[in-house]
Amino acid sequence: MRTMLLACAIAVSAQAQPSAIITGRVLDASGAVIPGAAVEITPALRTVTGARGDYALRVPPGSHTMTVSAEGFQKSSRGPLSLQPGETLPLDITLEILAAAQQLTVTAKAPPLEGLHESEARNWREVLEIHEVRESSAKDAGEALARVEGLWKIRKGGIANDVALRGFQQDNINVLIDGARIYGACPNNMDPPAFHVDFAEVERVEVTKGVFDIRNQGSLGGAIQITSKQTEPGLIIKPGFSAGSFGFLNPSLAGSFMRGPVDLAAGYSYRRSLAYRDGAGRRFTHYANYRASEMDREAFAVGTGWFRFGFAPADGHRGQISYTRQNGGEVLYPYLQMDALYDNADRLSASYQAGWLRAESYFTRVKHWMTDEFRTSSLGAARPYGMGTFAATRALGGRLEAARGGWVAGVEGYRRNWNTTTTLRLAGQYADQSSIPKVSATAAGVYAQYRRDLLPSLLVTGAARLDTARTEARPSALNLDLYRAYHGSGGYAQRDTNPSGHVLISWRLPRAVEVFAGAGHAVRIPDPQERYFGLKRMGSDWVGNPGLAPTQNTEVDFGINYRAGRFTLRPTVFFSRLRDFIVVSMQPRIHMAPGVMNTAARSFQNIDAGMRGAELSWSLALHRSLLLSGGASYTQGEKRSGGYLPEMPPLKSRAALRYGVRRFFAEVETLGSWRQDRVEPVLREERSPGYALLNCRAGIHSRRINLAAGFDNLLNRYYDEHFSYQRDPFRTGSRVPEPGRSVFLTLESRF
Repeated sequence: MRTMLLACAIAVSAQAQPSAIITGRVLDASGAVIPGAAVEITPALRTVTGARGDYALRVPPGSHTMTVSAEGFQKSSRGPLSLQPGETLPLDITLEILAAAQQLTVTAKAPPLEGLHESEARNWREVLEIHEVRESSAKDAGEALARVEGLWKIRKGGIANDVALRGFQQDNINVLIDGARIYGACPNNMDPPAFHVDFAEVERVEVTKGVFDIRNQGSLGGAIQITSKQTEPGLIIKPGFSAGSFGFLNPSLAGSFMRGPVDLAAGYSYRRSLAYRDGAGRRFTHYANYRASEMDREAFAVGTGWFRFGFAPADGHRGQISYTRQNGGEVLYPYLQMDALYDNADRLSASYQAGWLRAESYFTRVKHWMTDEFRTSSLGAARPYGMGTFAATRALGGRLEAARGGWVAGVEGYRRNWNTTTTLRLAGQYADQSSIPKVSATAAGVYAQYRRDLLPSLLVTGAARLDTARTEARPSALNLDLYRAYHGSGGYAQRDTNPSGHVLISWRLPRAVEVFAGAGHAVRIPDPQERYFGLKRMGSDWVGNPGLAPTQNTEVDFGINYRAGRFTLRPTVFFSRLRDFIVVSMQPRIHMAPGVMNTAARSFQNIDAGMRGAELSWSLALHRSLLLSGGASYTQGEKRSGGYLPEMPPLKSRAALRYGVRRFFAEVETLGSWRQDRVEPVLREERSPGYALLNCRAGIHSRRINLAAGFDNLLNRYYDEHFSYQRDPFRTGSRVPEPGRSVFLTLESRF
């Protein structure tokens, strides 16, 4: 008994001891910082260096070994490191360049290839670090992600660009912010999820391509995970400022404090701009039905504030609570027939890590009011607008997950609510319609994944998931006559239960070659708009399809990582078989119904289809400080019944020559897009021409200051991208040209 009491006392004493902290930077031999380096402490603590190569790890007192690794550099180990309770150990690590990559510098980024397997982090994932974003003129996450192979942006105006991943967009992909689901409220997808986050609070963006995201329900074509910045030891103040052509301004201020078991972080960022001019010198408002007095109106004004509190009550334990509020003022959308007068979003999340067990929860909310009061369509109206929509959406969810050895298992659940009311002026009278009739979607799923080395050179991962979901509209808000007129039925609830899973294989061959392959199956349920949207309007109605089945994607991916001296190459191909893929359609009226006067409506239908495509990234080190790199992406979609899938991106390519030495870099970049003539004529999808652009940028990176400046579209080319218009309920049908020649400057400092 005495022995047991003594053991308990020792355990309690050890539990009460404050943690130690190891902090520092990871550098190359020239003294330049290495962002994205993996820092690991045995047995199970891990972090990644930030944009300035800095890291911080909270560890239990005692003896530890630390390992640091980064792409293109030799792995470094330190230890044993003997740490006392409450001690802070400053430790900078210098990594030597691998012999196979000795011509590369940290400022000349090449596609990854290490001597170890990359399957877990790289072959199906692309990582966009915030320092790469800050070297560009991107105004939001959608615009920044367009530089990644396999991703394209959907231009709506000066901000709020949406994302297309390998031809999948909107609800066919998941966009999460620190694991939280947030949904735009606009049925036109005016405010996509990636719009509701600011660069000043972001550390990195991870893109999972294909059906290989097992943790989140509905990742039919992939997932985009946006991760906030980590808190560092001590008091850190980070002011920032960005500016550019067309009146763009983006001041920001962020700060953090960490001492002992407690850390705090907070910040605020403001973005505003006038409507940009294209290569022909016209404002983008020229291409839609804006009133003459509104042509030079401010294009957007968005303010974002955030707060985060973290605590570590014991070794191996950490909790965190965070809140973000984004106030979007007036935002112009020439892509659509209405503009946003306000678009406000709230994100609240909490998480707790206890050893190998992690729990997290979140609540998100968006409220959105849009009208046509800046357009000619509102002239002569009794109200300031001729049409308007108030939309609100909420999501409440969470997960419980365990990770131990090669296993990861968990349960995820969420509830999504969506309600919109559209007001239209018809025959001089205003009428309200519940266009999305208070729809709720409740989903729950369980998943498990196991990773194992079958041979020293062969890594296999298997994963499985089972989901059940129920979508339901409020019967009193439904316009059942619309569903009966166009689909013959008008159900208001549906339950869907579906399995999914995948297998991944990575095989490391001699001579720094790795072959990887994967096959999987993913499912996503129809969203509330696709099943229950209902709107009577002149010309053609817009109506959902309550009988839609979930879309299923069975996909095979194959690729190779190859390095030969100064040259690296990574080609990837994929093939998707889509069952019950949901597309927009023209639906003829099949029954007479009271008040339904049109003979056709825009609606949704299930079809069988296929997609295939490829991505290629490459680099060639011409000199220790000079890197030539580039990539290309292509996707093609076809209906099984014949014809092309609509809204498929064209072939795009990128090539850049980058000079980097110590803290200075300079880069010249060319971007090209081929014409897209594989379009859907029934929906009046238009062909788009190809184009080629020239951009240049330069800057300085140091521990205290990051400075970048450059020119985009240096030759002032007039062009528009294929995703410059859409077929949503209130589209204008007009293309939105891209900005003409423009200059940008970004400055971040650290104190």
